[in-house]
Amino acid sequence: MLVTSRFTGYSRCQLVLINPALNRRRIYFLEVCQGLFHVVLFRAWGRIGYRVRCKEEWYPKIEDAIKEANRLYREKTRKGYRETPLK
Repeated sequence: MLVTSRFTGYSRCQLVLINPALNRRRIYFLEVCQGLFHVVLFRAWGRIGYRVRCKEEWYPKIEDAIKEANRLYREKTRKGYRETPLK
């Protein structure tokens, strides 16, 4: 089942890809949050158990940030990432 709009407002999700046969243990984190002057799309990715890389992107409107977050979510789920509960 393909989810086309996971983000509808301020929220976050954690995606995980684990494939022992290919030695893949990856994590991807997406969050749409309110910044001081703009809406922020925060994302972090990397191998589970190691240091992650982070990137912040600022958008003047929440609609633009949600559109990009949904695009990234679709891209990652197509590659085999699955959403896991946040701890």
